Amino acid sequence: MVLKLSDKPKTLSSTLRSKHRYIAYKIKSEKDLTYDDLVNSIWHSTMNFLGELGTSKTNLWVIKNTYNEKNKIGLIRCDHTQVEQVRASLALIQRIGDIRVIINVLGVSGTIKAARKKFFNDVDLKDFTQ
Repeated sequence: MVLKLSDKPKTLSSTLRSKHRYIAYKIKSEKDLTYDDLVNSIWHSTMNFLGELGTSKTNLWVIKNTYNEKNKIGLIRCDHTQVEQVRASLALIQRIGDIRVIINVLGVSGTIKAARKKFFNDVDLKDFTQ
């Protein structure tokens, strides 16, 4: 049997894929933070709080293109059953390096678009065309 380059693996049906939730957060800090420092701190806190097995169940992903260094807001994607565990691990973060921080969870949404609309006050041009 010869595989062609055009042969692609089958994708999972939507009922078999894991459901995601998007957690919108705002950081209050004394100084500006970089995205890399933030990601390292979130992973470190989650690993300390939940352990390796618990962290793997969260399916955690800090979304880079939603983080705004100026306003210190962004989105984190996680599994829909693990939202409270991720929120708790975010609440445990008190310092990132030498900088004292507080991470406030603004809310949880099912899609990135809805999260941006609700929590970041992003306006979509489609809202004005109808």
